[in-house]
Amino acid sequence: MESSIVISEHQFATHYLSDWHTITPLADGFWSFENLMLSRIVPPLKPMARSDMRAIINETAFRAFCLLHNNSNRIRRTDVLNAIEVELSPSLLYIQRFSPSSHLQTENIDDNFRKEAGNLVFRLLHFFPGSTPTILRPTFSGCGLLSQCEGDVIKGSCLYEVKAGERGFRVVDLRQLLTYTALAYANGSLSFQEIGLFNPRTGLAWKKSLEEVSYSLSGLRLTDTLSALVDRFSGASASR
Repeated sequence: MESSIVISEHQFATHYLSDWHTITPLADGFWSFENLMLSRIVPPLKPMARSDMRAIINETAFRAFCLLHNNSNRIRRTDVLNAIEVELSPSLLYIQRFSPSSHLQTENIDDNFRKEAGNLVFRLLHFFPGSTPTILRPTFSGCGLLSQCEGDVIKGSCLYEVKAGERGFRVVDLRQLLTYTALAYANGSLSFQEIGLFNPRTGLAWKKSLEEVSYSLSGLRLTDTLSALVDRFSGASASR
């Protein structure tokens, strides 16, 4: 009997380890090596705001970046600060959905918050320039136990996930990108050939072709790896 469970891409990437180990048995070794090969885009960003504000800073900065990205005029700091003000309340509401115990309010926002968020926005605009064909917040249709979800950025032929925490990239980030890719494949809408990660806070980035990632993780062609993931989405065999 088919499972009626509906989960997010984050849950599948994080918790369904037996499926990942079966389909991508070489992932941990591959990612240990890839973490030594990251590209330095900009120096690490020095924190200015309180550490408990980081999630709301990151969300506000990404939303402000999306608001400004297609602006054909030269973007000034006042434009960035205005976009931050516009996106502040919806960002706060979004974060509180996942952290209901959070007591952050708009009155907690100070100049250090705005400066740090503004710096992240400028770094995102630099890495994802408006001159490059770009899709912001691409939507991926659900499949089986996976619900519809939203990625971050498709820049040219690469699907990027933006991670703005102070931690390094992890294998779960790679799994999240592969989940999006498998959903696009299942829907016949796979339009990118590479996957990547960018952290505007640490200034590090990574990018690799999907074919190379597939062979490195499973020894299989990309279509075979993606088909195996889609089978897990579609069937009741997916288990933690």
